Parts: sequence; structure tokens; C-alpha cells
Amino acid sequence: MLTYRLAAEKMKRMKTVTTSVVLGLALLICGIGRAQTSPPAPAPATAPTTPKNATPVFVPQEFFAPQEYVQINGTCATEMSPNQAFIVGGVSSSALKPGDAVEQLDKQLKLMRSYVAEKHGEIQMMERVRTLKNPQPGKAESDPPFQVVQRLQVTFPPDAPMDAILEKLIELGFDRFGDNVLNNFNRREVVIRFRITDLDARLNDFQKQCTAEAWQQWCSTANDKEICGSKMFPADLDLQSFNIRSKETLMRAEGNSAPWQFNVMRGQQRSPEVPDLMGNVTVHLIGNISLSYRRKRQEEKP
Repeated sequence: MLTYRLAAEKMKRMKTVTTSVVLGLALLICGIGRAQTSPPAPAPATAPTTPKNATPVFVPQEFFAPQEYVQINGTCATEMSPNQAFIVGGVSSSALKPGDAVEQLDKQLKLMRSYVAEKHGEIQMMERVRTLKNPQPGKAESDPPFQVVQRLQVTFPPDAPMDAILEKLIELGFDRFGDNVLNNFNRREVVIRFRITDLDARLNDFQKQCTAEAWQQWCSTANDKEICGSKMFPADLDLQSFNIRSKETLMRAEGNSAPWQFNVMRGQQRSPEVPDLMGNVTVHLIGNISLSYRRKRQEEKP
């Protein structure tokens, strides 16, 4: 009986310890979950600080001033005359052997160089072409099989006596005319031509002239003494377009006729093809220019 009572008390104490352990574990788990789900405490607010190496930025008041774009248009005129006359063509020499043809050709060119220098001109040697004609079987050829052709260009001042010079060059052996010196038989070629060698520079000056005239014309009617006080147009005057056209209809070496036309748009560079003139004539050009200028918006007076 005593033994049974002792065993019952021991079992009761073990249940109490087990219950305490289970309650402790439950409280521990609840504490961990609450710590994970609770938001972190906010950090104390601090005033922003300026870096020691910061540089203050100054923004001018004019930056915020309202601005407007002004469209300026103008028309101008100029004239241009050629500053060079030139003859295009070549000299040919034929022989049974290449060496003989070249020797004869060099003799003719030596005489031409001497004459051109005497007349204060310049001779420019270009391509030298060698051709050989295949003989037909059983047919006698009247011309020697080998031929050498020297293409050249002779330049003089525009007021030089070009007709007399051409006649003398023909006497010295000038026998090919025009650009195609290999096959110009039975065709008429323009031999004497005229050229404006500095056309691009002259058109650039013409553009500046048109810009200045358009600016002065606009300033004569604009109520803006601050920007119109100088005779020179401002550097930030933007070109929108510049169109040039000749009054005359001019011939081309190909045979057609058309006015000269050059167009320059904003952001494009002008590199016009230099057309040759068929005579020593003066070309009259008309220019139409369009410009834009950005300025502070004018306040309307009440």
C-alpha cells in the first residue's frame, strides 16, 4: 500500500514538470513570432546636411526670361564673271612602233609648251592613252596600228585671244577636241570654255551679303535698339534656307540650257558643282534667304 502511494505521488510531480515545460515553449514561440511581424521602430529624423565640397550654382535671371523666334526674310542680287578661259582636247600620234609614236608626240608637246608659256598661259597634262588597232585578215590598213593620245587642258586669262591661240595649237598638232579624246570623230565639241574657279568662295560672300542686307532691312522696321545698334548682324543668327538662281538661261557643254541654281538648307554645307560657261559672259544671280533669330519677348505696352 505504501509503495503504491509513493508511485502515485511521483507520477503527479512528473505531470507538473511536463506542463511547465510545454507552457514555457509556447511562450517562447509566441515571442519570436511577434518580434518578426512587428515593424521596426522609426529612426530619429535628422536635418539634411550640405556636402563640404558643394559649389553653389548661379542661374542668371535672363535664363527664365520668355523668348521668341523672329523670322527674317530677304532678297539680294550680285553678278559674277569668269576668271579663266581654257581649251580641252588632246594630241595624237600614230606609228608602226610604240616608241616612234611616243617620240613624235613628245616633240609636238614641247612646241606647245613653249607657245603656251609665251602667251602667259598654263598647260596641264592629263591621261596619256595608248591604243592598238588589230588588223583585219586579208585587208590592207591605211593607218598605222599603234596610236598614243595625250589629253590636256590649256588655261589662259578670260580676255586672252582664244581663237588665235586655238588656231596656233592646231598648227602645232592639236587634233583632239572636247573631253572624249578617243572617239570624237564626226562630232562637234565645245573646245573653248570659261570658268569661275572660286565660285564656292564667291557664293559664301554672297550669302554674307544677303544676311547683312536682310538684317538691316528688318532692323529698319523693328523696335529693338538693343540688338540693332550694331551694323553687323549677330553671330547667333540662324540660316534656314538660301536659294540662288541666275537671271539668264545658260548653255551647258552637253548642249542643254538651264538657269544656274544653288540651294543651301539649314545644317548643310554648300559644295556646288562648278558649271562651265560656254562664253565669256557675266552671270546675274538673285538670292532669297530665310533666317531665324531668338530674342527676349517684347512686352506689349498698354
